[in-house]
Amino acid sequence: MRCGVASGDITPEPGMILQGHWSTNASHSVMYPIEVRAVVFDDDGTRSAVMTLDVIGVPLALTQRIRAALSDHIPAESVMVACSHTHCGPPVLPCLGMTPDANYLQKIVDVSAQCVQEAVDGLEDVTIGLGCGSTDFNISRRPLPGTDSMMANYGMLVDRRVRVLRVDGSSGTLAVLFHYSCHPTTFNGSKGFLSYDYPGIARAHIERELNCKALYLAGCFGNIRPAILTEDGGFTSATKEQLDACGDALGREVCRVSNWLQTRKVAGLSSKVLDVEMPYGEPMSREQLQEWAADESDRGRLMTGPWAKSVLDLLDGDGIPESRATEMQRLNIGPIGLVSIPGEPVQEIGHAIEKDVRDLLGVEDLWPVGYANDEIGYLCTERQYDEGGYEPNAYPYYGDPAPYKDEERVILDAAKKLAE
Repeated sequence: MRCGVASGDITPEPGMILQGHWSTNASHSVMYPIEVRAVVFDDDGTRSAVMTLDVIGVPLALTQRIRAALSDHIPAESVMVACSHTHCGPPVLPCLGMTPDANYLQKIVDVSAQCVQEAVDGLEDVTIGLGCGSTDFNISRRPLPGTDSMMANYGMLVDRRVRVLRVDGSSGTLAVLFHYSCHPTTFNGSKGFLSYDYPGIARAHIERELNCKALYLAGCFGNIRPAILTEDGGFTSATKEQLDACGDALGREVCRVSNWLQTRKVAGLSSKVLDVEMPYGEPMSREQLQEWAADESDRGRLMTGPWAKSVLDLLDGDGIPESRATEMQRLNIGPIGLVSIPGEPVQEIGHAIEKDVRDLLGVEDLWPVGYANDEIGYLCTERQYDEGGYEPNAYPYYGDPAPYKDEERVILDAAKKLAE
């Protein structure tokens, strides 16, 4: 196996409204840069690449543009575009009342291509080690029985594993890939600071300590967030000191695990992409849609009102579509398998994929990677639809005309087909 790695800067000028936390406040400062990482693996001419971007997500069309720009080096089905889901980054998705800047999207494509070119030029023989640790600043935000608001729920499933893949080259550690499950909502984007949030802080810590490039891969954290709490137990935005503490805690644990790993020569690269249709369920009632359409608040005028009017137009026209087209992808890289999920999967869906698919892939570990290749909104379990709360009801913010249905089954079936 050979490997090359590179990074690039895609920090925009402050001034745009950041995408993630609803706000009408323009950004004013750069707290931390917005970056791209690329790692390329080569096994006797077979190549795969993983791109990591400090943005809230990418539409499939942008992933396809990035893949097209890399086509001289790597087949499209072997390129994964994984996003950190920071809520302190520029608009990239056509949702939440925002239209991405076309020049900025082109910059993402161009810098991604430059990074892959640099990584390919730097390919060298490598050995690989795999390990796992833990850290505990994440917590479930699902509502308690009888409530419907986000809150610190100590009784629900939360994955505190810190998973690490270390890649060693001729002069030491070349790259570290790490995987953790927690919403990068540590610092509220409405405060106007561009930032890569805790994943980038962890990445910077790793790169200082190990003198390498680090790449963060998001887990399934649709219902998991940082445990930054008020005195009465509610969620709040971190101070910069608290933000840095979360990132440094993750970075230290990645370094601790990495320092104990034994690397070895490995072989085997493979990939597969599968088209997926995510079915829609029943839309909001006409009465509620009409109420939202008449809302004259800032949020109503700029976001939910136009959405409600568009759904009413669909109901009065051809009706709600049956499904939304997207994709899932598998990359096998030596001892691990990566399975992409095109949206905000809840923790339970990630665990189900690991349980049902890891042995089918024949790998030592399987990392479900949320927020990768496409961003189609929250992906929940049937039980969570019954419980209610934010995640099953957030589909209007992504512009979908109705909630999804049966998405856990659809995702698991697709993951199993990817393993065939």
